[in-house]
Amino acid sequence: MLADKASRLASDPAATTRRIEGLRRYLTANVLAESGACVCRNLGRCRRSALRDRAGASRPNAAFAAGQLSHVGRHYDLRLGDRPLRILVIAMETGRPREGVSLDERHAEVMTSAATAFPSRNQHMKGVASALRLAVGRDPGPDRNGELLRLSGRLRSVHLFDAYAMANLRLCSATVAGSAKSLGNPTMSRNCLPHLSATVRILEPTLCIVQGVEVHRTLTSVMSNRRRLGSHLERARIAGVDTLVAAFTHPSAMRLTDHWGRLTSVPYLHGTVVPTLRAAHQLHRAG
Repeated sequence: MLADKASRLASDPAATTRRIEGLRRYLTANVLAESGACVCRNLGRCRRSALRDRAGASRPNAAFAAGQLSHVGRHYDLRLGDRPLRILVIAMETGRPREGVSLDERHAEVMTSAATAFPSRNQHMKGVASALRLAVGRDPGPDRNGELLRLSGRLRSVHLFDAYAMANLRLCSATVAGSAKSLGNPTMSRNCLPHLSATVRILEPTLCIVQGVEVHRTLTSVMSNRRRLGSHLERARIAGVDTLVAAFTHPSAMRLTDHWGRLTSVPYLHGTVVPTLRAAHQLHRAG
C-alpha cells in the first residue's frame, strides 16, 4: 500500500485493479462489447426516445452517441488513516458525439485533463478538481501542487484525477447535432439506472458527489436508509452500498447562483460545496 504521510492518505492499486476488471466484465456483457458494439438491451428504446418525438416523427438536428463508459482512477481505493475513502462523482452524461468509449479510453481522456493547467479545463472538470481537493481535506485552488498526492514508494506524485471514479447516469448521450446541448430524457435515465446501480455495487464508494439536480432526483429511486446530515449531505444506501451522498448542482449550471466551475466570485462553491465536502471529510476522519 502507498502512503501520503502529510495527509494520512494511502492507496491500494491492486484492489482498484480488481474493481476495474469486475466493472469491465459487467459493462462488456451489458453495455459495450469488446468489439465496440453497444449491446445494451434498452439501446433501441433510448435511441428512439431521443431521435423521435412522441408522434414518431424524426427530430431534426438530433444526434445520439451510444456506449460512453466510466472513468476509474488507478488509485481509486484510497484510505484516510485506517478508513476507506473511495470517491465516486456521478454526473448526467458526457454530451459528446463520440461513440464506443471504453473504460481505458475514458481513463485516458480524464488523465489528459489532469495534465492540463486548471484554467484551461472545461467548467465541469474545474468543478471536479475543486470537489476532490475538498474531499481529501484540501482547499480549492488553481495550483498544481494542490492536485497532487505524494505517495511513498513512487518517483512521481499521483494526480487526484487518478484517485477517484466518475460514472455518468446515462452511458449514451443525446444532443443537438454539433453541440453539447442535451436532448436526454427520463426514458434514458430510467433505462441506464441499473448500470449505475451495478457500478456502485462494484466500486463501493464511501462518498458519492452528485452533480446535477436531475441526477440526484433519479438516483433517489435506488436510495434507502436515508439520514440527513446537512442541507446537501446525507448518509444513504445506494444499490445496497452504504455511503455519504453530497448532492450539488452541476459545476457548469447556467445560473450564476448555481454555478461552481470557477474559483473566484462564485458563491455556490464557497457557500455550499466547500462546507458540505469539508463535513464529509471530517466524517471520514472520524469513521
